[in-house]
Amino acid sequence: MQQKTGEISANQQYASEFGDDDFAVGIWEPKEIISRDGHMKLKTQVFFASIDQRSERAAGESACTALVAVIADWLQSNQDEMPIKSQLDSLIREGSLEWRNLCENETYGERFPDKHFDLETVLEAKVRPLSVVPEKSFIGFFHPEGLDDKGFDFLQGAMSFDNIWEEICRCASEMQPSSDPLVYIISWNDHFFVLKVEHDAYYIIDTLGERLYEGCNQAFILKFDRDTMIHQVANETQKSDDKPADDKAEQNGKIEVSTGKEVVAVNDSPGKNEEDSMIVCTGKESCKEYIKSFLAAIPIRELQVDLKKG
Repeated sequence: MQQKTGEISANQQYASEFGDDDFAVGIWEPKEIISRDGHMKLKTQVFFASIDQRSERAAGESACTALVAVIADWLQSNQDEMPIKSQLDSLIREGSLEWRNLCENETYGERFPDKHFDLETVLEAKVRPLSVVPEKSFIGFFHPEGLDDKGFDFLQGAMSFDNIWEEICRCASEMQPSSDPLVYIISWNDHFFVLKVEHDAYYIIDTLGERLYEGCNQAFILKFDRDTMIHQVANETQKSDDKPADDKAEQNGKIEVSTGKEVVAVNDSPGKNEEDSMIVCTGKESCKEYIKSFLAAIPIRELQVDLKKG
């Protein structure tokens, strides 16, 4: 971004870079999102891009690793900002282009015939001038609940997702309101996204729309702050809901951290079902529950079923 000079407004500056036809600021929208299994409902603010990585304008089918590098670099260079809509679109196109360039590299192509490059390869290729902070980088596992330890000997001594989150929370608790935000790149279930940690809020930035809900074709930013809330969906709602199961928001068992079709506007007055439903968590720590109950719930539950079957 060019530096602001004279009396040129921020909007005029951005418009001059993106062109009048492409320039868009975007807005934070209050949304209610149902987990794909239909058990949880998230109420929070969502910011949408115009496209996601699979859009024709991006052509980044499997570009998530390059995309998180490009976005993380932008966040590090713009510590006190979040991208506007046009900037987020531009970052998605830039990251997708970087991925296509990697695909043309014969060495990388031989190592990753499916074109799903790992983070080390993207850093090695110097897609952006980033480096991992070892002491703040973690690899851990979601531990299926309700099962004995039989068959899980290999997890002895390994970090769990809860352990990882405790480390992130510890770092966040040491931040002052004026502290620079922390930027993490998270790998889960063969997909990468970015977590930005501020003193009073967490943000998840994901370039694949379908991670939010089935049929979504826009990259998004989820904001977790004091107004965020996750409810357990009332039984009456689950029974009366005649939408297909895959219309409700995606969800390997490994998570790596390094620095449903319906989405409706939030009502001003909660309905009866919402009043009767149980509040699972509130505030910025809802981010942890979102990762566990919205992103990880279905594959973990499938793993539990397989293990019980033997």
